[in-house]
Formats: sequence, structure tokens, C-alpha cells
Amino acid sequence: MALAVLIAFGLWFYVTNVENPTGTATLRDLPVEVQGRAELAEAGLMVTDLSQETMNLKVTGKKKTLMKLDKKNVSLAVDVSSITEAGDYDLSCKTVFPVHVNTDSVSVSSWNERTVTVTVEKKGTKTIPVRGEFVGTEAEDCMAGAVTTDPAELELTGPEDSLDRIEYALVQVGGESVSDTISEKAPVVFMDGDGVPVEDLENITSSAAQVQVTVPVRRVVKVPLTVSFRDGGGASAEDVTYRITPDSVTVEAGDAAALPDAISLGEIDLNEVYGDTTFTLPIQIPGGIKAWGAPDSASVSVSLEKLESRQIATGNIRLTHVPEGCVASLSSPKLYVWVRGTPSQVSKLTADEITVEVDLSGASLGDELQRLPATVTLVGEGEKNVGIVGNRYSVALRLTPSP
Repeated sequence: MALAVLIAFGLWFYVTNVENPTGTATLRDLPVEVQGRAELAEAGLMVTDLSQETMNLKVTGKKKTLMKLDKKNVSLAVDVSSITEAGDYDLSCKTVFPVHVNTDSVSVSSWNERTVTVTVEKKGTKTIPVRGEFVGTEAEDCMAGAVTTDPAELELTGPEDSLDRIEYALVQVGGESVSDTISEKAPVVFMDGDGVPVEDLENITSSAAQVQVTVPVRRVVKVPLTVSFRDGGGASAEDVTYRITPDSVTVEAGDAAALPDAISLGEIDLNEVYGDTTFTLPIQIPGGIKAWGAPDSASVSVSLEKLESRQIATGNIRLTHVPEGCVASLSSPKLYVWVRGTPSQVSKLTADEITVEVDLSGASLGDELQRLPATVTLVGEGEKNVGIVGNRYSVALRLTPSP
């Protein structure tokens, strides 16, 4: 038996190295390489798909040569350098043999099977914002602040149609019962305008696959917001129903002894409140206290449900300090005045109980219409439980020489 094996090996060695007959071999899973990408990029194009990433190749040649070939040293290449427009192209692959193989001693048996469909699309770039998001929970008496990312933007390169679907990059960090600032690198997810992750992005390249995310976390306390009211226009603070939004601000805990019991938004003059009104007032954080995510202002919704407002036209307009030798002519014989008070008193109020006084000492002489401030007062019974709303009344008139 040993002799038979030795004889067989000898015959094989003789046939292979001395006779070296011609044979056929199949090289499997050869990689398909793309050549000419640089020229394609100069034309604003890029390869986005190959119908086959690998293929089998049947070759014919001398046995000794075929024994030297495998998928580690043989590859296939398609040349896209001459393509100038987007589309699908059927291209023949060029076989690349190792340099030590004499290509005259080997040939490809299956030329028709070396065709690859190459998809070429327009190449574009797009800059998108990065949105950081804290996912998790804070520890008791702690709050996460605004999330920041570095970089704040990413530059994407890829097919224009795919880039159009991407609106921003989302990166999330977090944890449970977080009490300290988070700062770590995290991967990004590309999102569309509806906040849904975009799929099929193998042809998209980004200036960064990960970004540095920082989430500041601090111990905080809530301080209530307050507002005061100045009586006026027939209303007092007791008549007011109001709501502050937000009703408190969050500040860093720091030195608890230095924190105020409340932060005042200031004073609202009820003489300037004609009806249900919403004021936007700045939030003034006292010195030495650091706000934590607090807005710059708060809204105060004011209502005077127990009182009634009414507009009355009065003709009791008295002009004082009329320059000698001049005549004042009002553009309207009446002035509409807002009054407010208890429903019973407001309903009884008449125009005769409202007087208007206009000082003409600063008026200009001429035919042009001019507007002068007017002082409005209540007289008689009208002074009880009723007030004039507003203090910026005026009348229009002309001051001309007497005929």
C-alpha cells in the first residue's frame, strides 16, 4: 500500500511539473473592486450599489499556474471613470491576476458572466444640527440642564436623495437617578423631519460617527413667583383673580440660607387693566442666586370678575388756558371714557358725572389738527365705588386766531 501511494504521488508530480497539462478551475467569491471613484467624484457622482459584491470566475490554464490562484490574489475590477451621468450601467469586469502569474498561460472561460450592474447617483453634501437628549431620571432634588454637543453640527456626504431625507442627528445619554453631570461620547442616529430614524444609510458618510455630549445636573430648589397690584380704576387687589405661569423658578440649591422665600415680578397698575389681560413680566433673579433653566419672563393672567367695565361718551369737555385771541375747535364734541366699578354703580353712572379738562397752554396755533392730553374725573355720586380706567386720554382740536 505504501508503495502504491508513493507511485501515485510520483505520477502526479510528473504530470503536474513535467507534462503540466491544461485544466479548468473555478475561483469562488472573488471581490469586485471599483476603479475610477476619484474621477466620478469630480463629476459630482458616486457609486451607491453593485449588483454583485463578489462573483465566481472559471479560468483555464496550465495546472501548475491554476494551483497558484485563489481569491486572496485574484480580483475583479470595474472602471467607472468614464461615467458622466447618474444611472444604472452594465459593466464588464477586468480580471486582475497576481504579478507573478503569466497571464498568457491562463484565460477566462466565462466572459459573459463577468457583467456587473453599477448604480451611480448624484453626490451631495449637507450640514445638519446635532440634538442632544437626556434619557432617564434625575435623583431627588436634582435636575438636568440643557444638553450640549460637540460638535453642534455634522457634515454629511452621500446621494442627494438620501441626504434630503435627513433633518438632524439625534444623540441620547442618560441613566437612572442621575445626580452628577454627564459627559461622554455617544453615537448619533440620523432622523427625518417626523422624528423617525432614517434607514438605508450605507452610502452616507458623516464628519463624525460619535459626538461629545454634556448634560449638566445640579441640586435645585423651586422658588415661587409673586406679583403685587396697585389700586386704580375702581379696582383693588381684593378684586383681582390672577394666575402666574410659571408659578415658580428653579434655582441651584447652593446656600439654602441665601435663597429668598419668593421672587417678585413687580407691580401691576390696575388703572391700566381694562379687562381680562395677560401681562408678560421679566423674572429678576436676585444677585448671588443662579437660575437653573428658568425662563426670562413669566405671564400673569389678570381677571376682575366681580367688577363691571363700561364705556361712556361724555360731552363735559372743559378747555382751560385758551390763548388770548384764539379759538379752539374740537374735532369731536364727545370723549369716550372707560369706567369700572360694582355692577349696580356702573349701571347708574351718567355722562353728566364725568368731566374732562384740557389744558391749552402748550397748544400750537394753526389749522393743523393736534392732540392734547385730557384729565378725566368723576363728580357727585359717580365718585362712589366707580373709577376711571386709564390715564392716557386725549382730545383732538385746532387752535386758530379769532375772526
